[in-house]
Amino acid sequence: MIRGFLHGLSFAALLGSTLTAAPVQVGTYPAKIVPEQVTTLPLERGIVSDLATPGEPRKRGDVLAVLNKEQMDQEREEMELKLARDRMSRKDEIRKLEAQRRKIVFYLSLSTSERRYARETGGENDLPPSEETLADIDERIALLKREVESMARIRNNELTRKHARNTLRMPFDGRVQYHFTLPENTAEPFEYSATGSLPFATICDDSAFYITLNISRAELTQLPEQQFQVLISLPEGHELRGEFSHRRVEQGNGGDMLVYFFRIPEQDHERAVGMLGSNARAKLLFNAPDGTMELDKGELARHPAAADCRNWEELIQKLYPEYHLLLIGEHQILIRPR
Repeated sequence: MIRGFLHGLSFAALLGSTLTAAPVQVGTYPAKIVPEQVTTLPLERGIVSDLATPGEPRKRGDVLAVLNKEQMDQEREEMELKLARDRMSRKDEIRKLEAQRRKIVFYLSLSTSERRYARETGGENDLPPSEETLADIDERIALLKREVESMARIRNNELTRKHARNTLRMPFDGRVQYHFTLPENTAEPFEYSATGSLPFATICDDSAFYITLNISRAELTQLPEQQFQVLISLPEGHELRGEFSHRRVEQGNGGDMLVYFFRIPEQDHERAVGMLGSNARAKLLFNAPDGTMELDKGELARHPAAADCRNWEELIQKLYPEYHLLLIGEHQILIRPR
């Protein structure tokens, strides 16, 4: 039961006052700073080079790191040498076939008697060349030429895919943070050893940042969302504010939870970046609609009628029967006409 002093303020003094533009503080909640979207990037162990500086804004497609770059350059060089050898081998076969083709073309241009003489003097027992033989040679020459082009394309694609797997790129505009201790000189290649289940890097989309709160009070979820805002007090008199953006159900350790997202203004994005991953305390504020009356919880608790009431709602019904309870704040109670 709500109990107070035996003697309180007069009923007239408890009429309260119509709200001003100042929002009412609902309470203080654990809060997180989150970006528009976030993803993690894995990487196998190996030699890392071309490491991008963490924290700086990056564009989609920018290279973050390359794994085993020297090894891949060697593999490409070996591939090019092998392709050159294969190309020369195929060219030798093509030249032999083209020489054979010229002989057949010449033979087919001879008269019947000249062909007979050529066969008798040539000492060849094979069947004489024909148009079909010429077509077969043309087909073999064309096939060898396609093989040269195909081998180069296939092996180049294999190396390109491997290079793509070993090259980390920004999936979207944003910033990168690494999950390992950076070497003193990141401009030089260094050995990276994957640590357990930790990713290589986390990428956050810095196009927007939010202050998030888990709100479980059912009466708060029924109030107009756009009238909520949050405030985080920072050292040296600074503060970080957020206006309601959206809410959604997320999976938490204890099951589903309703998370409210409050968008941080762009001028505070740099400050928000520095607070990513930190635990904060945020004041949840409510901008009451017109016609709302604000009552001081301390004054209400000292009213004699509070001694016979089990909760705030009973007290409001007794003192203000024409009003209904809108919100129980940290220091105030808001009521509205029925």
